[in-house]
Amino acid sequence: MPTEVTVQSTLFESLVRFTKPDASLRAEFLAAGYDIDKPRATYPASVYLACQTAAVRRKYPGRERKDALRDLGREMVRAYFDTLVGRVVGVALKMAGPERAMKRVALSFSSVVSPVDIQSEQLAPADWRVRFRGYPFPAEAAAGTCEGALLQAGATAPRVEVERYEGTAGFDLRIRW
Repeated sequence: MPTEVTVQSTLFESLVRFTKPDASLRAEFLAAGYDIDKPRATYPASVYLACQTAAVRRKYPGRERKDALRDLGREMVRAYFDTLVGRVVGVALKMAGPERAMKRVALSFSSVVSPVDIQSEQLAPADWRVRFRGYPFPAEAAAGTCEGALLQAGATAPRVEVERYEGTAGFDLRIRW
């Protein structure tokens, strides 16, 4: 039986920082299984997906889902860099630069979501492919997260494309700057 993917509470903390939930959104998060006032260390991925869906619906009404998810990914990584752990990671990213950050992208994602299979491959200078397998979240949200992280690492104008999408089996991102 496959192991259920779990999500660290820092991801939820970033979601709360970004959405600044009112009573109604707080209630949606609670109904999904996340209590803002009593956070746990980890949650099943399904709880985060439900909260992410509520956040997209609330923050991006009327927007196309793919665009909204990419924006959510960018905003989530910005909010993450405001957390205690995120401040430390943000400084490390700035010091490392984009190439070294890409070499550690699998470790970065795995530190908040596990177990997942993420592999990166450098194709040329400032040109990478990252394969996500067993990653239960939308490709566009991951693309936005990568863009935001690369900006933090000092990349100029990062571009992230969903190169291949295999439904629930995974996806590949092509990352350039």
